Amino acid sequence: MPEREAPAPQIDDEELRLLRQRGRVLLLLDAAERAAVAPLSTDRLHALAFLADVLSPVWRLPSFDQVVVKSSGGPFFPELQREMDRLVAAGLLEVTNIRYVPRPREGARIEASYGLRFGSPHLETLLGRLGARGEELALDPQDVKVHAFLVELAGALARLPKDEIDRAATSDVTYSDRQIDNENLIYIAPATRSNRSVETAERFSSFMPEGANLSPGEKLYLYATYLGRRIHGG
Repeated sequence: MPEREAPAPQIDDEELRLLRQRGRVLLLLDAAERAAVAPLSTDRLHALAFLADVLSPVWRLPSFDQVVVKSSGGPFFPELQREMDRLVAAGLLEVTNIRYVPRPREGARIEASYGLRFGSPHLETLLGRLGARGEELALDPQDVKVHAFLVELAGALARLPKDEIDRAATSDVTYSDRQIDNENLIYIAPATRSNRSVETAERFSSFMPEGANLSPGEKLYLYATYLGRRIHGG
């Protein structure tokens, strides 16, 4: 009798969420590579993750995280950081420039710069499955759209000086809302609340001549320019 194939291992919701978190890291860093801003410091990677969450509705995409704790040092996702470090241990990321950085009211934190480890024999296969190499290789066609969005966002932010990319998150109209104090929660995109960042990005269309439309990518570029002006008090 032919041998029966072993059943595929079952993945519970928690494991799936962590796997998608790891995929999120790889897609963020691949987008940064394409925009020539990689490697990304810890702060810049978390800033890119936050801006991706808050601006994803511009591309009609859901946010990965719905909430983040506001701090004076900028957005920080503990779970995302854990998966970044696990990817380093797995040989998929390179880490350089490790250092201790003081954080207001939070003691010190280890920070570093992260980039894709192109010497890994598994990296290209994983990026293909995650939608970063086109629809033919992607496990989920939606991931191709997510990757395209991240590439556009990273390209828009690349117009800012590198040392301003992490500051762009704290200048974001949602993150900098004065009604939300530090150590309080920022609700990024629940259905019951408005998204001020998206509202601002969409408002640029009202300045266009009648009959002209802005593409989602153009809205991202205009919003990044707007953040650059906010950083400098413009």
